[in-house]
Amino acid sequence: MQLDTFVKRLQHYDLAHDTALIIDDLRHLAKNRTLLSDHLLKHLKQTGFNTRSFLYNAYAFVLHHNPSFSIRLGFWLPVSSRDESATFIYHLNHTHDFEIYSVGYSGDGYRSVGRMILQDEPLQAGVRPKLGSVREIRLAPGEVLHMQPFNEVHRQLPPERLSASLSLVIHAQLLESQHQAWCFDEHYIPTFAGIGTQEVALYEQALHLLEHG
Repeated sequence: MQLDTFVKRLQHYDLAHDTALIIDDLRHLAKNRTLLSDHLLKHLKQTGFNTRSFLYNAYAFVLHHNPSFSIRLGFWLPVSSRDESATFIYHLNHTHDFEIYSVGYSGDGYRSVGRMILQDEPLQAGVRPKLGSVREIRLAPGEVLHMQPFNEVHRQLPPERLSASLSLVIHAQLLESQHQAWCFDEHYIPTFAGIGTQEVALYEQALHLLEHG
């Protein structure tokens, strides 16, 4: 499946309910072996070597973005040090403030270890929430991980060899909510909120230094 075809199909789906259709299409899109080269060639033709408009961070490329959703191709490396692990945010328990579908694209895939949050009340720093049983998946080619916003804590463990995943991120609607994305310690105790906001801010600051430093 071509990227443009996938985008057009999504625009006709109910993103809140057509889960099976989305997963099936994402698996078909992941069989396209030229997604990154097609994206880079298109970008170079349009804007040259300006990285701000397409590079999400040091290891992921945004293939498509609109107000409703984004499609990105991420790369995951084995690690041999604590610093390398931090770069890829491995071993950090966290929730998301967006809905995400990820399918294995190449390599053996990282492992995701997650637990559902079994309460409706907003989380509080230092107070462990009620949690479900552990769910573990290795994101090998064809395997799909689907997570709703706010209600699942997960951590990623590094792959054995260079791997890639293809993700569809459903953007959170701008509605008032008491819920936030949180980071947790190894005992699943919430430590601080706002991991997504901090990641974006750090990336934007790094780009600014590279472009004006």
